[in-house]
Amino acid sequence: MANASPATGNADFSWDRFDSESYFQHYYGDPHPDDDNVIRLAVAALGAAAKEGPLDIVDVGTGPNFIPLFAALPVADRVTVWEYARSNCDWLAAELEKPEMRPQWKHFWRVAREAYMSTPTPIDPIPPLRAKTTITQGSIYDLPARRWTAATMFFCAESITGRMDEFEQGCAAYARCVKPGGILAAAFLVRSGGYIVGDRPFPVLSLTPEAIEDVFSRHARDVVLQRIGIVEREIRSGYSGFVFLTGRAI
Repeated sequence: MANASPATGNADFSWDRFDSESYFQHYYGDPHPDDDNVIRLAVAALGAAAKEGPLDIVDVGTGPNFIPLFAALPVADRVTVWEYARSNCDWLAAELEKPEMRPQWKHFWRVAREAYMSTPTPIDPIPPLRAKTTITQGSIYDLPARRWTAATMFFCAESITGRMDEFEQGCAAYARCVKPGGILAAAFLVRSGGYIVGDRPFPVLSLTPEAIEDVFSRHARDVVLQRIGIVEREIRSGYSGFVFLTGRAI
């Protein structure tokens, strides 16, 4: 495991050399029950928000991960992937063009469909996802303000820097990208060190649930945290459990 120095910033890492396939295989090659819980929590948050009106959803820092897209698809008019690493953008675009889903995606889509229960969902999510999704290469720090009606973010702001000030800056930009009153649904790693992808070290800021709640209390209202799978040891490199946060943009 690589430990990121607290002084190590986002710009110190080669994000365009991020090995997307290695990351996918390490973190999603063998689906974990906590991943299923993330989907169920995101579905609950987005499903409730959709009752208030159409959702234009952005997922921030998507990485090589269809989980947030599956959670958004049944209730989104549009989905924007906002991803910084060019390698991840290219990987996601290629995945959307494949004629057959990976077994892992089939598993996660089944979990999403079951979570949505009475909401109509397609058997094959890829064609509608392809039609609704726009992949945009962009930094969390450059998110436009007040553009979307809902935003998800799974393991991004704390996994791109070892500096607390940059984490806070990223969270503020994420919260501000949603129109006032819009839903925020995000998952954060807790008590984790750095992680290695394709022999390259990347940072994770070690956080407590209290620290995450404190940051969001300044940028959102109705903030609620749920603790999932938190243990004293790492489950996979850089991962010891997470908190799932919901709130409303202000």
